[in-house]
Amino acid sequence: MEVNGASQYSSIIVPSVQEMVKEKLITMVPPRYVRSDLDKADIDVDLISEIPVIDMNRLCSSTTMDSEINKLDFACKEWGFFQAIKLHYFLVNHGMDSGFLDKIKSEIQDLFNLLMEEKKKLWQQPGEIEGFGQAFVVSEEQKLDWADTFILAMHPVRVRKPHLFSKLPLPFRDTLDTYSAEVKSIAKILLAKMAIALKIKPEEMENLFGEEIGQRMRMNYYPPCPEPDQAIGLTPHSDSTGLTILLQVNEVEGLQIKKNGKWVSVKPLPNAFIVNIGDILEIITNGTYRSIEHRGVVNSEKERLSVATFHNPGMGKEISPLRNLVEKKKAALFRSVTTEEYFKGLLCSQNFLVIKQAAMEAKRASQYSSIIVPSVQEMVKEKMSTTIPLRYVRSDLDKAEIDGDLSTEIPIIDLNRLCSSTTMDFEIDKLDLACKEWGFFQAINPLVNHGMDSGGFLDKIKSEIQDLFNLPVEERKKLWQQPGEIEGFGQAFVVSQEQKLDWADTFMLSMQPVRVRKPDLFSKLPLPIRDTLDTYSTEVKRVAKILFAKMATALKIKPEEMENLFDEEIDQRIRINYYPPCPEPDKAIGVTPHSDASGLTILLQVNEVEGLQIKKNGKWVSVKPLPNAFVVNIGDILEIITNGTYRSIEHRGVVNSEKERLSVATFHNPGTGKEVGPLRSLIEREKAAIFKSVTTEEYNNGFFSRELNGKTYLENMRI
Repeated sequence: MEVNGASQYSSIIVPSVQEMVKEKLITMVPPRYVRSDLDKADIDVDLISEIPVIDMNRLCSSTTMDSEINKLDFACKEWGFFQAIKLHYFLVNHGMDSGFLDKIKSEIQDLFNLLMEEKKKLWQQPGEIEGFGQAFVVSEEQKLDWADTFILAMHPVRVRKPHLFSKLPLPFRDTLDTYSAEVKSIAKILLAKMAIALKIKPEEMENLFGEEIGQRMRMNYYPPCPEPDQAIGLTPHSDSTGLTILLQVNEVEGLQIKKNGKWVSVKPLPNAFIVNIGDILEIITNGTYRSIEHRGVVNSEKERLSVATFHNPGMGKEISPLRNLVEKKKAALFRSVTTEEYFKGLLCSQNFLVIKQAAMEAKRASQYSSIIVPSVQEMVKEKMSTTIPLRYVRSDLDKAEIDGDLSTEIPIIDLNRLCSSTTMDFEIDKLDLACKEWGFFQAINPLVNHGMDSGGFLDKIKSEIQDLFNLPVEERKKLWQQPGEIEGFGQAFVVSQEQKLDWADTFMLSMQPVRVRKPDLFSKLPLPIRDTLDTYSTEVKRVAKILFAKMATALKIKPEEMENLFDEEIDQRIRINYYPPCPEPDKAIGVTPHSDASGLTILLQVNEVEGLQIKKNGKWVSVKPLPNAFVVNIGDILEIITNGTYRSIEHRGVVNSEKERLSVATFHNPGTGKEVGPLRSLIEREKAAIFKSVTTEEYNNGFFSRELNGKTYLENMRI
């Protein structure tokens, strides 16, 4: 299969925005183009003049090359964007008139000015993205960009679609052919100079981006928009490519890049290329060069045109961090995939432009990092101190009262009754009330009717978790967190050496999808618990999916709205918690008060020692675990998805002076590449979205980069 050909990419065909503007003379943006999810980040006007400019003449001159390579290196590390000027050098030295860029611009204008009858001959076909249209529209409900595009696969020449390419007006066909070759030449020069800046062998970059380099073009037409603050020309995204080279066809501004949390407008220089690092180059450079989020905005008066040319490694190449750069950083930040796997991952995503699907799939768990801290379990064993170290003393602890009366009122949901046709309606009402009023409930009969002895299997997982924490410390060290990661033994969310610590050890594992498991960690687990965890993961995921489905019924939304978010690609992580006895339990905390960032958390008490508390009506309520029941709680993602109908709840883990406590929490999130935002049907019912929409990647990166602190992360998501 030719990965860089476009026939495997598909998109639903949508109307032409250009023709809509021409014909209807509309004064309002149609609802499908209204983007209430738009990022409201500020515009930074001060940074506009600081966007790097690279002089291609100087970059290729032996007398000035070193200094310009240093500028290029800085631009790729700090910005991920730059403007390339003095292109005259290439055009003249390749036997062309320097007015060639004016020619390509004029002919792109002519392409979009063709009569609609002529453009229809060049329109996308069902199941494809090449031609006129919009790419990566995967549902009839999906919000659309205020743009028309024309996409062509250009290189290698064999991947061009002859039935489309041959229909282009002849002058334009020849001009595009020449332009493709010239831009490819510039891309290869830039990649070669980046190799010098990175101090890697030239052939390492050349092997990836050789003569079989994959090249696609996307010509963009952004019509004037009657309500430019309501629409977007191009959804915020980072490019999934290696290197993107963009030519502004007219001098109308619209491209913005995100720097330090603010949008920065790019003022195109005359006859310059705007170049940006793509996700593939971030992977190859092991994070040294960074792809950057950017978007296209529209205005009410002027049309804007541009042509973006994307360059990728050729077919059959391996996309992975280069060995020299792995050795420099002591670890690979990304796993290796073939170009086929990478682009297949992109094709499974909802929107190629919105997310870093394949890049984030390629990333190992090291995208979430935590500073390594000592084992509390070993500290208790060895020192037997009567006071706790200062780093664990929590003078910041919430002094709210304990409400002993409410412990017996925590809802209980019977999963047997929830799945029985005769009792389902009544139990769904109970579930709905629990999610709205508590955000917590206990689920009894969790594993019945699934071919296993519920009690016996849960006893087995509990016993093996005890055995895991009873391993000799030498064995546990083999399973300890590595620098820059959170999986294994340790603590998560430790972001500084001054940060106060929880009185706990945890063991974290990614479990679903199976491909995200860390083979170097999972394979080191004792064989019995490895197999048991595998079964447990599957069973708990099944319970989660049942609960999601019944919640959809309770919320009176279409089942597929929930299913699309929590499908077979559901993201599942397990965190096993060990809370040792504490000599001063009133000064320490087992787990800091927080709400879970997940969609749904399912917790199993490993022993019957109490410690979990939830905050209800301003007071802490102790959860008394029922035998072999799951404690289930709503996470922040589910609160966002339900537009605040279901509420995540703050909870904490307290410790005691006599007994250890163990539990295993399993977190369920939408899979990679999904959008975390209020469901459309609930927004329409409630007239407004109260949370903004972000990708799962943006959501998780934000959450894991900070300390736990109540519900502050969720509050940052509010509109």
